[in-house]
Amino acid sequence: MKKEKIILDTNLWISFIISDKLKSLDIILKENNVKFLYSSHLLEEIDNVIRRPKFKKYFSESNWYLLIELFTTYGIQIDVVSNLAICRDSKDNFLLNLAIDGKADFLITGDNDLLVLEKIENTRIVTFSDYINNKPIK
Repeated sequence: MKKEKIILDTNLWISFIISDKLKSLDIILKENNVKFLYSSHLLEEIDNVIRRPKFKKYFSESNWYLLIELFTTYGIQIDVVSNLAICRDSKDNFLLNLAIDGKADFLITGDNDLLVLEKIENTRIVTFSDYINNKPIK
């Protein structure tokens, strides 16, 4: 069975971290035969956000190790070469380029600037709840 390739935007990673739900993300990825795509830009953005003083208190050492485990177990790093600029928020274009170069099945986000696009090439752009609610029950 082909593994589905997804991209989780930065805000979703941060939400999973601060709500202490990284373990549930691990289960979702495992049960749904999913690999997630990431780029150096996405890693830098996650790192920059979690280092902000208001987020540091939510990010424990155990979360750090679980995050590393998720990236090494389920992640595929993509070298992004595309340079598309179609998002109304230019800071989000890197996710669209990652989706194109990684041939992602889904870009999962809560960002309306991305959701309004609905699709980029063969990548569907959906919310996390839409993604989860449309998966077969395991």
